[in-house]
Amino acid sequence: MIKTILVPVGNAQGAEERLDLAVDLANKYDAHVTALYILTPMGDMVKSVPIEAYSGVSFAHFEKEQEEEAEALREKYEKKLKSSGVRYDWYQQTGDVLTQLNLHARAADLTILSQKGDDFDDILSVTHDFIIENGLPVIVIPSEGDNGNCKNVLIAWDNGKQSAKAVHDALPILQNADKVTVLTIAEDGKHRLPEADICKKLARHGVNAEALTEDTIMAIADRVLETAKNIDANLIVSGAWGHRRLREIIFGGVTKKLLSNQKHSVYLSH
Repeated sequence: MIKTILVPVGNAQGAEERLDLAVDLANKYDAHVTALYILTPMGDMVKSVPIEAYSGVSFAHFEKEQEEEAEALREKYEKKLKSSGVRYDWYQQTGDVLTQLNLHARAADLTILSQKGDDFDDILSVTHDFIIENGLPVIVIPSEGDNGNCKNVLIAWDNGKQSAKAVHDALPILQNADKVTVLTIAEDGKHRLPEADICKKLARHGVNAEALTEDTIMAIADRVLETAKNIDANLIVSGAWGHRRLREIIFGGVTKKLLSNQKHSVYLSH
């Protein structure tokens, strides 16, 4: 069940959309929202700039600006949370972003993050490291536009361990969806994947899922996204990094493409 939703907030792109989805899901599942604001330590700021460039005044000014911004954002986001009627906590922490995300996510059932670009730097970003290190469920939404209402869900099913874990973790969302489609890709030289078996399992959990098999005329990730577009899915459920992560970063992979698609929200666990 989804009872605690972690959402990192701030002034970066996508924060409003993340909070909107957190509130929507909290109302749907009678869940608690944990809003997390992370301040950058002064030590991290000076890593890229020689310490000689800073004075005591500039240190103090930076810290004051951070505190003022944090207070303004807290007032802004708490106003939205209070008006929504959901239960929530506000945490303000100073430290490494990845460390703080991992710490707080371990006490949550779901974390909401934003998608990044598809270049090398973005694939090595906090979002991707968090998914690998934490392993717990996460919804990664487009930075702008519709974040999806999780009512029309496409499962990218390959009968692998990560795919099975993602489907199991996503059961609360699948049970509340209006439509669920299980997509498998028919790859040459491979045994047919038992999508009917996962549909039977889902049916026993009250999920009426439809099986769909597509060919591999295009790359698997492209086929998944094309199918999501064709059936108007607003959420894709997928396992994360079924191959070695470095190989996927260099040569491409389903996870990498899904995390930068900027059109469909993606539910992942690893």
